[in-house]
Amino acid sequence: MTEEFNEQQMEAVQTHEGPLLVLAGAGSGKTRVITGKIAWNITRLYQDPASILAVTFTNKAADEMRSRLSMMIDPVQASRVVMKTFHSFGAWVLRRHGDVLGLNRDFVIYDEEDSLTLLHGLYPEYKRKDLVPFMKTISRLKDQCIGPGEAVESVTRDPRIEEMYRRYQGRLEEMGNADFGDLITRVIELFLKSPDVLNRFCQRFSTVLVDEYQDTNTAQFELLRMLCREGTHLCVVGDDDQSIYRFRGAEVRNILRFPDTFPGTRIVKLEENYRSTGRILAIASEVVKRNASRHEKQLWSRRPMGAKAQLVFAESHTAEAEFCASMIRRWGTGEGAAILYRTNAQSAAFETVLLRENIPYKIVGALRFFEREEIKDAMA
Repeated sequence: MTEEFNEQQMEAVQTHEGPLLVLAGAGSGKTRVITGKIAWNITRLYQDPASILAVTFTNKAADEMRSRLSMMIDPVQASRVVMKTFHSFGAWVLRRHGDVLGLNRDFVIYDEEDSLTLLHGLYPEYKRKDLVPFMKTISRLKDQCIGPGEAVESVTRDPRIEEMYRRYQGRLEEMGNADFGDLITRVIELFLKSPDVLNRFCQRFSTVLVDEYQDTNTAQFELLRMLCREGTHLCVVGDDDQSIYRFRGAEVRNILRFPDTFPGTRIVKLEENYRSTGRILAIASEVVKRNASRHEKQLWSRRPMGAKAQLVFAESHTAEAEFCASMIRRWGTGEGAAILYRTNAQSAAFETVLLRENIPYKIVGALRFFEREEIKDAMA
């Protein structure tokens, strides 16, 4: 097993006491380290798999991690590791002990549309679409672990929010249900109200691992802090340079201040990149080193430097799409080319140009622009 890891990865895998911060740069093998660490604890330290809690940010990531773990150790043992997202862990806890808060085991979890419908029912004088910003603010307040009746000024100065939040949460609890934010904040409430329940979980999980720690919000941090007491091996893996979800409530200070929050923290830096050429890493390093607050690290690779990068200034989104199409034509790669964009709305320009140039394409994770309901309606 040891030959599968470089020196820094092996250090992270074998550390099993106290708090551990693994600063994993892009392409440095962080998933391999997390799964390897779980496998090491089970096969070399003979730790009970059920005493290990691994937290990821998406169900897909959890499935991938469990799949990798099943190839490293006995699949039966791998299945006993508690591997969940923050929200699925919260739901798991509340379905077992939510009665302390008046929640039934079969409570309904509201998604964004359900939550908006509930708020609209309380404020029918508003148009549904006009309530979307208010609903997002309520979600942000929960991310920041700010409850109804508490100071909301750090998130919003809209005088209407306080009453809306109070009425919305009151109605939600009256119905015995919970939204996504509650899956974290109400677990915190449960642990504060019932120390016995908290002790039960603290005693069960002697090892807690968290992936993509740079994307945690204030409520998730507080939940983690409550779960991890002296004697718990807490290992968080992340990269402050990859923190891009502030607009969703992510708090990069969680990873920046981790050593201060958890005294005695050991820091391991994974700086060898297995994915990119040296030239790409050099460009990325020049960008991120200008960040005002960050953990110092320098990615490097054994791969060659590679071709120089091009810097292209496009006059418009159409010009950008035409440039991409010309590059695909020049490469002649067909299925080997990929275009990444930030929002689904940006696909329109690319699709228009690719159709005109007769270049076949496939949209991943969304509908083609001209197949969307509103576009069909407009065209009709």
